[in-house]
Amino acid sequence: MKKIIVDGTVHPVAGAEVYTRGDAPGIAQLAEDLLAFIPVYCNGNRTMVVTSRSLFYLPWRCQWVKTRVLQHFAISQRDLRRACEEDLNLSLFTPLAIASASVVYAPIKVREPISRNDGAHGYFRIDAIRSADAISAHTTRLTIDEIAAIDVLMPRTKVLARVREARSSLILHCARNVPYPSL
Repeated sequence: MKKIIVDGTVHPVAGAEVYTRGDAPGIAQLAEDLLAFIPVYCNGNRTMVVTSRSLFYLPWRCQWVKTRVLQHFAISQRDLRRACEEDLNLSLFTPLAIASASVVYAPIKVREPISRNDGAHGYFRIDAIRSADAISAHTTRLTIDEIAAIDVLMPRTKVLARVREARSSLILHCARNVPYPSL
């Protein structure tokens, strides 16, 4: 399979399918194979999804996809954030730790927001990141398996820090040996 380079300039990328609300696959079909989901502008706010087999666009915002993935695994976003605050002293840019699947997604900035509350961070499965190469002082190219290379708007050191925080979050989540408590 040819690796697709996504540099944030043109969407949709060549060869990627753009789904509408009527024909989009459900999150339950995608959850186990999700390598990255990234907010993009493509006829409005959409989510670019990278799986082990393909790259495509969903008609929903990235925040919606994140919420549905957490719901699929029965995880409360609020409880996950509280646990990260407690364990890692981290309240913003909380990693998505899914202990039942031994998977964690690191939040990484992929675009400049156009307006207030416009999503700028995508979520990358840390075990799918094959390399993080600095392109400039403020841009890093992440290679996601052999599927895609995605340019992110963060220095390499910050990307690696986010990956470490995500890994620590998963380790601590698994060490609790119980789901994060709901208050």
